Amino acid sequence: MLVYDFIQLFFSFAGKTNSNIVPFWIGIVFYFLFQVIFFKPMSTYVFGHELTHALAGLLSGAQIKKFKVSSNKGSVTLTKDNIFITLAPYFFPIYPIIVILIYFALAWFMDTTKIYSWFLFFAGISLAFYYALTFYAIKVGQEDMKIYGKFFSLVFVCFVNIIMVVLVLAWIFPTHIYVKDFFVNVFNDGINFYKYIFIGVYKCLAFLKTK
Repeated sequence: MLVYDFIQLFFSFAGKTNSNIVPFWIGIVFYFLFQVIFFKPMSTYVFGHELTHALAGLLSGAQIKKFKVSSNKGSVTLTKDNIFITLAPYFFPIYPIIVILIYFALAWFMDTTKIYSWFLFFAGISLAFYYALTFYAIKVGQEDMKIYGKFFSLVFVCFVNIIMVVLVLAWIFPTHIYVKDFFVNVFNDGINFYKYIFIGVYKCLAFLKTK
């Protein structure tokens, strides 16, 4: 139900695109064209990836013992580990969140209406960058995904990513994306789905009993 409602939300949001939202989509297209025509900025992605591990570790009460990043690989050594620390880089879009935080920080000191279109543009770029390279990283293989089992990790990352995308989009477009409505729909659709299954199974058993 989460996936179904997310798809509905996404197409509903895309269908509401107007001149105010267009810079966001331009940013997404711009990044994909950049990656196809030029290169994958892996060093930037790897830095954000390892930084996310480190931040997740700090939030979990761990200490950073070593932080190393090169052009195409990196590592961070922490005093503890858990599923949040291990998988955080695959569902926490650090660069889009940084873009959002910078924009709202600027709003404290200046009128940001003049740079709103640029904010949407860079929000689109950062989202496309994060998800394109996260998908690529998972595709080529990551040791992180094997620690808790590849299947479990993929399912976990997929579902948490859906939630994160909804939250980030709601943060960027508070008048278009309503988090409460989304989760209410997920809950109600889930209840109805399992209710139909229960009724179907009950009718099948009742039919077999009459035979």
